[in-house]
Amino acid sequence: MCKNSYNFSNSKQKALFCLILPLFAAVFAHSQSLNARYLEYIDRYKAIALEHQQEYGVPACITLAQGLLESNAGQSYLARRGNNHFGIKCYSWKGPVVEYDDTLKHNCYRNYGCAEDSFLDHAKFLRGKRYSPLYELEVTDYQGWAQGLRECGYAEDPAYPQKLINIIEQYELYTLTEEPVAANLRHANGEVPPPPKRKEQTKTEVPAPAKRDHAERVASAFSHSKAEHQPSRAEVDHQVARNRPTSSRHATIANASTDND
Repeated sequence: MCKNSYNFSNSKQKALFCLILPLFAAVFAHSQSLNARYLEYIDRYKAIALEHQQEYGVPACITLAQGLLESNAGQSYLARRGNNHFGIKCYSWKGPVVEYDDTLKHNCYRNYGCAEDSFLDHAKFLRGKRYSPLYELEVTDYQGWAQGLRECGYAEDPAYPQKLINIIEQYELYTLTEEPVAANLRHANGEVPPPPKRKEQTKTEVPAPAKRDHAERVASAFSHSKAEHQPSRAEVDHQVARNRPTSSRHATIANASTDND
């Protein structure tokens, strides 16, 4: 009895161990697949990426993924020589430059004083008109942003979007964009925010006049008509004389004749 119970318990332990072992193996393999230099890069620039996400609306995971890919985690020639972590070319740049032979031709790239300046210029660069369609996407839509960067002309490599997505998902950078963004885009574009709207004064509502019946309307119109056509004093005297009895008129004439005599 005891022997059988021991065998049963031992078999349960073996089954549990067989279930847990693959889980530990997967976690260990994942940790081994993560590049330590990439992890260090993420830890170093995560704060500034989040800051630019809030201020400029660029997803932090996109910023870090581009920085990792473009600069090889800060180890590329442009990153070491000119602190250029995003491969941004000169264009209208008036500052110092770095010349780099890229795809068998010399290209001019921007040269920054420090890596932080490169991150700031990257955020401002993506606020250009060319990339305006990106801001119609949610900040959490890293796949849409990755594809949109390629479509807007940031990179010529057709595999560029998938490379960014792979980095974001492998290092779980998408967790950085789960918080809502309160980006002050007007400030980012150097625009002066409009003054606050003044509160409109509440208009005093005058109650509508009460409806009158037909008789009241007629009476009012009649009264108004009478007021507009008041007879003169001469008209009144003439009317009184016409309405006086005949005998009285004769007596008045007779009296007048007697007085003349």
